[in-house]
Amino acid sequence: MVKRNFNLDAYICHLLCRAPSWPFPRLHKEILRSLKKLTGSQLAAIGFWDETKGCWCFPDFIRPTFRTCQMRGRAWFPSLGGVFEKAFRERRTYISNDLSRDPYHQGLPSGHLPIKRVAIRPILVEDRVQGVAIVANSPRPYGDREKEVIEKLSSFYGFLLKAKEEEISLGESRVLETQKAKILNLLVGNLAHKFNNLLNVIWTSLELTKIKREMELKPFLHKAEKATRELSYLVRQLLLYARGECLGRKEIDLTRFLPQIFCFLRSMLPPSIRLVTRVRRDLPPVRIDPMALEHILVNLVANAVEAYGDQPGIISVTLGVTEKHRHLLESRSPYRVRLCSGVRAYRWLSIKVKDRGPGIPPEELSRVTEPFYSTKGLGRGLGLAAVRNILWAHEGCLSIYSRPGEGTEFKILLPVNGREGV
Repeated sequence: MVKRNFNLDAYICHLLCRAPSWPFPRLHKEILRSLKKLTGSQLAAIGFWDETKGCWCFPDFIRPTFRTCQMRGRAWFPSLGGVFEKAFRERRTYISNDLSRDPYHQGLPSGHLPIKRVAIRPILVEDRVQGVAIVANSPRPYGDREKEVIEKLSSFYGFLLKAKEEEISLGESRVLETQKAKILNLLVGNLAHKFNNLLNVIWTSLELTKIKREMELKPFLHKAEKATRELSYLVRQLLLYARGECLGRKEIDLTRFLPQIFCFLRSMLPPSIRLVTRVRRDLPPVRIDPMALEHILVNLVANAVEAYGDQPGIISVTLGVTEKHRHLLESRSPYRVRLCSGVRAYRWLSIKVKDRGPGIPPEELSRVTEPFYSTKGLGRGLGLAAVRNILWAHEGCLSIYSRPGEGTEFKILLPVNGREGV
């Protein structure tokens, strides 16, 4: 099940920003893993309609997850009826928490795994049902939170199906420009939808205060206040990605704040990747926008995950303090890039994120922080560009060391003492 304090919108935003540079099979696998983990389900599958064969394809049915199912290996179905038919007809999520008593259930084929409860979401592409996402056998009944997870991930998968179709018909250069625009449209569309909903809450609450007595105003004012805080969060998130602008800079205790971030980072890692953290015990308080620090770590870890591809690996995150930093605008080594603010400080908070992946070629190293640039061919990432912008806003420095075959290390330096000179 999804934890109460899990930031689903942040996770979806992370997926939108990072996933487009991955090959389609890996995207399919990542979304499938997220469906299971975020809904607490034992089983999950994604199927799509194959126009050429005229039937439904479920490639996940051949995975080890279904090894106890006697139907394993059967991945093609000419039609889907029962609860699937109801979900397709209504084009919305259908949840059955007691499948055996469901009036739309028509039984399971011989040898099928037993199903106690299920949530089904049609995947729409241009208002046509082109796929279906299924989660089943959660230990607890499916509710609104699980419904939100499957709907958002299914919408994203629908976008991928549509993009995949267009990628076949368009040339690679046109696909790159098209996908850049679409990712921005998705991000802006998601924010616009949230803005509209929250503004409606505020407007409705304030309108109701005009007709309620003074003692009845508190609940409506509370709703308006909560919606206003969420709007403020969205504005800060947008400014971070656009310009690295920080609106909520404050002094934070890293020993209390970091465990929350590490917990979120581990939740987004695939099972084959292990996160190792090393944190100095006496870290001083740092004046920073907490959301900015979270964005830095999430984007750097996501970049390290991408470097491994489908291979297992280890990502190390090290936090410490140094007094030995010297500004250098350019590096003499072809395997290192440095972007320094030039700000003088007594001490610096040092954040290192290291992977042991294939590394970045020297000719591409200087471009990795450019918006939409990636070493994955059809690069569309915004993560490292956002990190660069955030560091500029915080007067920090960035050092990237990467040697082909030896992995990559990102080193972030943030001033602990602001502009105080040495």
